[in-house]
Amino acid sequence: MNHTTDDVAGRIQHTEVTPTADQDRIDELCDECLEYGFDGAMVQPCWVPHAADRLADSDVAVCTAVGFPMGGDRPLTKAVAIRDAVAAGADEIDVMPNIGYVRSGNDRAVRAELETIVEAADEATVKIMLELAALSPERREFLTQAAVEAGFDYIKNSSGWGAGGTADVETVSFLSEHATPETKVKASGGIKTFDDAVSLLEAGAELLGASSGVEIVTGEVGEGEY
Repeated sequence: MNHTTDDVAGRIQHTEVTPTADQDRIDELCDECLEYGFDGAMVQPCWVPHAADRLADSDVAVCTAVGFPMGGDRPLTKAVAIRDAVAAGADEIDVMPNIGYVRSGNDRAVRAELETIVEAADEATVKIMLELAALSPERREFLTQAAVEAGFDYIKNSSGWGAGGTADVETVSFLSEHATPETKVKASGGIKTFDDAVSLLEAGAELLGASSGVEIVTGEVGEGEY
């Protein structure tokens, strides 16, 4: 399949989640989403109301992350944060599960948390940041399948921060094998070029999380890390 610039742009969730981002940068991010036709603007929860106002009456989704980037918040804390973000104007929520519990084999607690997260999101789109690079093959299989069974709208290879690793064709292909009509794939981490984006889309990703959205669609060299 030949992917046009517009097609790729329409799959990108343009991301600015650094702790130093100020209001001017969030405004710039939102305006870039409108200019280039990105799918969504991914911001920290504190910026959700501002982004929602800035993007009102547009097709750009307001996205945010909960439990990010550590994942160690208790399930109730994550549930409250999800509901608060949705009430503030978020359309989509990316959530970090408790990777320490996953690695410990505390499967019952992991499944309970995933169910709590999906229930809290209600009608909002909810994605799970699987941090696959931090997991053994067996633990990757468990968490990915558990997320599908819990009803997440998207399974995502990584937060793009920390130990989650970067997106590559092998990892996205693994997720695509677990995808269903109800649970799709989002790729994130280290996506810097148009060719990177196309290769991940062809591997089965439906969405791409990237702070280098503008550089991806214009061919310029960027410095984004997400």
